Amino acid sequence: MPGAQNFAALIRELHTELRQNGPRDRGIERGRWRGLAHELTAHRIKAPQEFLDWAKRDRHWSFTLAEVMRESHSGPWELASRLLTAMLDELEDERETREPEVPAEALGPGAPLFAD
Repeated sequence: MPGAQNFAALIRELHTELRQNGPRDRGIERGRWRGLAHELTAHRIKAPQEFLDWAKRDRHWSFTLAEVMRESHSGPWELASRLLTAMLDELEDERETREPEVPAEALGPGAPLFAD
């Protein structure tokens, strides 16, 4: 469909932008991070109903959509914005889980890997 928004690319772009503003685990508490995410998402979704339809068809994001739909919302724009915010939050949770708490280079040569 000409002019259709690439939602997967939009999600990646917004997650990268949020990470540049400061990762959640390094100074920005979760509530503030989610507020910034919600603010960014509200201005980026061009066609909320198309976004919601895309999320319904996506095997991964359809579960996130179902969770978001349990909360009250005022219409497609608000629901789409809440959904995109929840997606970004989930991606950040996954990123935090994958990354080690202490970077390997911080340990230095000869540093013990495990505490005695």
